Amino acid sequence: MKHFTIAYKDDKNNILEICEYAERSDEAIKNAIKDLPILKNNNNYIFRCTNESDLEWLYNTETSQKKEWDRDSLTKEGKFILVEIKDHINHIFYWLKTSFLRAIGI
Repeated sequence: MKHFTIAYKDDKNNILEICEYAERSDEAIKNAIKDLPILKNNNNYIFRCTNESDLEWLYNTETSQKKEWDRDSLTKEGKFILVEIKDHINHIFYWLKTSFLRAIGI
């Protein structure tokens, strides 16, 4: 069985996590819903389910493939990360704009 961390918000918008063991993420989410009364009627409070062991395996696989980093690969990696950050910031600003417009009724 694998270890999953399920993140959710409670009715006061606090961010909380619960750990579950399961073979698949959907099973872990079902277990969390069964274990936490607040999630039984509000399973849309769940916003993340991660499997640390699979993430660790992926990280180890990636780092074992490339033992040495050269300047060009670091530059490419840095540019890729900057593009990802820019995309996330654009998404956040778009969400804020639409939420604000919806809140004021436009």
